[in-house]
Amino acid sequence: MSTLRLVVLTPLATVFDDAVDSVIAPFADGWYGVLPGHAPFHARVLAGAVVARVGDRDRLLATLGGTLTVADGVVTLLTGAAALDRDMDALEREISDEVKRLAALEQEAEKHFNQVYRQLARTFHARRRRDA
Repeated sequence: MSTLRLVVLTPLATVFDDAVDSVIAPFADGWYGVLPGHAPFHARVLAGAVVARVGDRDRLLATLGGTLTVADGVVTLLTGAAALDRDMDALEREISDEVKRLAALEQEAEKHFNQVYRQLARTFHARRRRDA
């Protein structure tokens, strides 16, 4: 049996890129499977699990939804976030943790920006007094 290539891409990483026997994904009107030789198409995938069959093993990809394209034996899923072999709860926890981490970084950057801004203001006012 021939295989498909499944590529799952997020803005930050390639989450999965390997040969699979089939792909099953949730669409607005139900679950659909893609097998080798499937006709090309493009569709919106709902948030949930995408199942990639590899031999006798199912690989679970939790996603926030996205777009799925089938062309030339390649199934490409573009999504905002995905996690391999994890459920949706784990993916949502990872996203929440990442949002918290980024918020902390933003606060730290804001603190440093304020320090630099205050130093620039002091330097500007000192030069104006000196030049006056």
